[in-house]
Amino acid sequence: MIHPDAGSSGQPPVVAVHGLNRETEVMANLLAPRADVTGRTIILPIFDRTSWRRYQRAACKQRSDWALLSLLRVLRDDGVIGHGRPDLSGFSGGAQFAHRFAWLHPNHVAGLCLVAPGWWTFPDARASFPLAIGGGFNGREFRLRANLKRFLDRDIRVSVGALDVQLDRNLRQDPEVNAAQGPHRVARARRWSAAVIRAARRVGVQPRVSFELMPNCVHSFSDCVANARLDRAFVPDFTSQTQTLPFRGQDQLEKVA
Repeated sequence: MIHPDAGSSGQPPVVAVHGLNRETEVMANLLAPRADVTGRTIILPIFDRTSWRRYQRAACKQRSDWALLSLLRVLRDDGVIGHGRPDLSGFSGGAQFAHRFAWLHPNHVAGLCLVAPGWWTFPDARASFPLAIGGGFNGREFRLRANLKRFLDRDIRVSVGALDVQLDRNLRQDPEVNAAQGPHRVARARRWSAAVIRAARRVGVQPRVSFELMPNCVHSFSDCVANARLDRAFVPDFTSQTQTLPFRGQDQLEKVA
């Protein structure tokens, strides 16, 4: 956890979730200056490989979503953080976790910053979780469908490196995912952004989605901070009023919308 040097200003915290490589120390070092600039506490949960092998699914066997809820409750009860909803940011596997967590628990999250996940849960009832939200009336899929409107009613920033098109070992590759979402992270981020914009309009919610293709960035958190100032989006300045985000990158989305 990173506290501002000047102490907490009472602003809601930011939860920053690591990727599958668990480079939490690197993330902490790069984000620490933002705690001082914004006056916000940054919470960096660690989902270790032994206990949380599939944490990125949120509703996994070990229920990493419940673990984060418990952590936030303890921090509030101990007076470490206030009762305001945190912004939730995630990189790679952390972005997978972040959007699924916010979908399962929309009342516990303010804004979302989703950076370069390997694959997504789509607002589509034609496939089951974790690919989509179909699958009958039991458990997770039913909750995701019921929460769709509340999930979409928030600022959602989607970012991916323009050079993040490599098929690395952490990128899920199978015919079903490739056909539905595309071959690499750039294509998948575009398709998901376009899909949630369409879904928001369908359920009567004004889309507040921004899509950013970060120039000169590969699949590296430090690279994205150095070349695209990702730290500013990951730990945003707090505003008490919900801001409507412009459709940055709309020209990129028109290819798949």
